[in-house]
Amino acid sequence: MRVPADERRGQLISATLELMRRKGVQSVTMRAIAKEANAPLATAHYCFDDKSELMDASAEAWLKNLNLFSHGISVHLGLRKAVEQVAEEYWRSLTEQPASLLAEIELILWATRNAEVSPLAAKIYPAYVVELGNTFAAAAQNNGDQCLIDFTTLVRSFLMIYDGAALQYMTDPNASDFSSMFFTMVDALLIKAGV
Repeated sequence: MRVPADERRGQLISATLELMRRKGVQSVTMRAIAKEANAPLATAHYCFDDKSELMDASAEAWLKNLNLFSHGISVHLGLRKAVEQVAEEYWRSLTEQPASLLAEIELILWATRNAEVSPLAAKIYPAYVVELGNTFAAAAQNNGDQCLIDFTTLVRSFLMIYDGAALQYMTDPNASDFSSMFFTMVDALLIKAGV
């Protein structure tokens, strides 16, 4: 039975994301993705010109999931609570699905290394800035909160704290109480922001 091209593209993107989670970005080849999606290799090449195009499309799908995540944040409770909820959700996701975050980090590194063939590296963090920035701004506005740091800087600082804590956690989860340190640093950021 013939699968429509749009549906097949979706299957190949899903297969790419799943393969990255299980085996890492280095495992992504057109042949491996076709096999993972149970699709002919020729179909994979028909849907995507090359690995870079497939990786870009997969990252775009991953970035769209950011939107789904932020819908659960209680913006009516104010900026501090919104940032704390994001921090809790990020940490929960890290501890429950570390392979997913590792794949995301590998994807960011792959995109950075291949910036000459892929525009992806320049899109990843700005997507976070827009999504989380909108969420944080709505939370502040809904509660009348003032923030001494602009929202772009607030989001970038939050992500710096999370990225560093997550990397250290993944290298040796039992080495220290990374969760406590992460939430302490988020609290310090919020204090600096006057929230």
